[in-house]
Amino acid sequence: MSRFFKSKKKQDKYITSAEEYYKDQYGEEESESISIEEEELIQKLTSVGAIRVRKSSTYRNQYEFDLPSEHKDDVYQKISLALEKNQEVTIDAELIEVFPLLLHAMVKQEYKGKVFDSFEGMSVSDFLNLRTNNEKLARKILDTPDVSMAYMSLLSDIKILSISNNTLSVQLSSLEKLEDFFNLMTQIVKVTI
Repeated sequence: MSRFFKSKKKQDKYITSAEEYYKDQYGEEESESISIEEEELIQKLTSVGAIRVRKSSTYRNQYEFDLPSEHKDDVYQKISLALEKNQEVTIDAELIEVFPLLLHAMVKQEYKGKVFDSFEGMSVSDFLNLRTNNEKLARKILDTPDVSMAYMSLLSDIKILSISNNTLSVQLSSLEKLEDFFNLMTQIVKVTI
């Protein structure tokens, strides 16, 4: 009989499932435990009202979450938060509404790290380097009293704020300022749209 037809020798298995591959590489037990840092982050997110919190990246502490539709600060479709090694927080989000202008704001170098006793009578746009396609509208939005007060309280904590169409990107100094930042964005969206 020819070796090509009806061979009695059984072929070696060459297709493995992901589960079998994982077991071969790492052993039987899968690690489901989370670190204390991750647990604190998840608790902080849920304390500001986040739902459906899940880790979206394994090589860095990046999480995706939503705010419920009845949440006072829900102006987002999708929110992604990354906790950097120096405890800074990077937020990338999709806004529900399209923002009418391009806005990129950074604190001027001479005001970085300064603390103010009172923000009364101050205009936040005077403290920021703005790049925008409509400076008049950008200043009008930022100088609205509610927006200006909310931004001034976060002046030393917001490193970069960038909004284009319905995309938001921001870098905060710490996770503790997350709720205040959500409040600021709600104020900006209310004034704008």
